[in-house]
Amino acid sequence: MRRFRCEMVEVNKAKHALVLAAGKGSRLKDYTKQKTIHYIDGVPLLGIILQGLKDAGIQSVVIVIGYEADNIQQEIGNNYLGLNITYVVAKNWEKGNLHSFLSAKSALKDNFILCMGDHIFDSRIVENLIRFEHKNSIVLAIDRVGHASDDTKVLEQDGVILNIGTGIHPSNGVNTGFFLCSPKMFSYAEMVAEQGKEELDDCIRVAAKNKDTQVLDVSGHYWVDVYNKEDLERAKMVLAKKFGKKEQNRK
Repeated sequence: MRRFRCEMVEVNKAKHALVLAAGKGSRLKDYTKQKTIHYIDGVPLLGIILQGLKDAGIQSVVIVIGYEADNIQQEIGNNYLGLNITYVVAKNWEKGNLHSFLSAKSALKDNFILCMGDHIFDSRIVENLIRFEHKNSIVLAIDRVGHASDDTKVLEQDGVILNIGTGIHPSNGVNTGFFLCSPKMFSYAEMVAEQGKEELDDCIRVAAKNKDTQVLDVSGHYWVDVYNKEDLERAKMVLAKKFGKKEQNRK
């Protein structure tokens, strides 16, 4: 019990984040060469994500890059909005987000927030993850409100993940792409990578079988996975509604 309480204090002080931004974003290739630095109302998409992390209390961020890596580094720099930014270049980024995730193993030794480089979000999602008292290695933020049919579905019971995947049935939640992780998640990722798997969902599924996952319901807080042109337009509308005509903070 004493050890458990010690871990809770450390979790509540988590100030690190890992952002996966190595992909090509081919669904938006007609609109931008690199999705994560595509400008929305004068701010790069990745900059909007970093703003949300900073607002939630994150102080340092590891960004995994691959496609157009140099351009991302040049655009964002190492001190965006006062955040301590570290870059990791994923050599096998084309193989899937599992390999991009594994490339950051040596850069993170404490609990951290994991998010995607193309998801805009309400900073309260990350705030709630940071504050969430948990006993397992992975906490997944889920949304119970309906989303797109190709979103990753989650089946959970009493806060524990039973199954995860795009085509699972039944399901009672959607994977938002936001996680609170301990470094043990890298061990699960290595395990499934050795089996030839390429996606983070496979890692979560193995951790779930080991009863080492939990969920946090963040329904009611906005998030948009900017996957295609329609998502991009929805992201613009969400941000316009949130900020109005007020200009967002810049680098």
